[in-house]
Amino acid sequence: MHFHPRGARHILPLFSILACAQTDPKKHGEGEEGNSMGPVAFMWPPDRLWTAASDNVGPCGSPSGPGNRTSFPLSQGSVALSIADDAWQVAFRISYNNNPTKQSDFSNQVVSNISDIDPGHQCYKLNTLEGITSGQNATIQLEYWSEFEGENDGKNQTFFACSDVTFVEAKDFTSQVPCFNVTSDDFDAPTPSGSSSLPSSTSLTSTSSPPAAPPSGGLSSGAKAGIAVGSIVGGLLVLGAVALFLFRRGKGIGLKKRESYELRASKLGAGDEEASCKSA
Repeated sequence: MHFHPRGARHILPLFSILACAQTDPKKHGEGEEGNSMGPVAFMWPPDRLWTAASDNVGPCGSPSGPGNRTSFPLSQGSVALSIADDAWQVAFRISYNNNPTKQSDFSNQVVSNISDIDPGHQCYKLNTLEGITSGQNATIQLEYWSEFEGENDGKNQTFFACSDVTFVEAKDFTSQVPCFNVTSDDFDAPTPSGSSSLPSSTSLTSTSSPPAAPPSGGLSSGAKAGIAVGSIVGGLLVLGAVALFLFRRGKGIGLKKRESYELRASKLGAGDEEASCKSA
């Protein structure tokens, strides 16, 4: 059997493409946003495994199906988001199928329309759920628009993320939900205080057990919280460094002017003494 040289011309480019695919995986943005979670992710309940190659594919934006399910209260339930970038047209929909595979499976909207969100953390209370019983499975899907420079001609892209849950009676719900609201626009750095009390939370509170663990390979709630808070605090540190530079520069200029004034004053004083001596 002979290998035809014309065939090699077609095979070699194929190897090059495969090599590039292995060394240059698709991603969105920079840092953790481009490698671990995308522009927005569930902080609670934990979402499915995230990949940049799947997060634009509905439903659920993940190559994984339903995995570990998180206990979710039948009433007063909330979802929390970690937001690394601006997003628009945010919607939460729910499917009561054990394994939803079509967008049409997510026909019930469980949070009122959200036009836009800023980087930070946001918590949303679900609307009242009708006809749901304890032990029933469901999947909550997050849908939103965002954009990345250099992708899709700068136009918005649709993103998806899903969290799989099992409903429990509120009295049996014992997890502590990381439910709080803060954005880069209204974030205030904490000030020293003599009080040791912690800020209140709008979530269902119970400390008898920790929050549910994330799916294998995913980021924990704390890691996602750190990503968004880190971006906010990082911006504040930059502003603080600029302010300190300007303050020191202004202080240095003030000292130079003061020294110049004192030098002129001393010369004037010496001239007056010399004049008085001559008159005497």
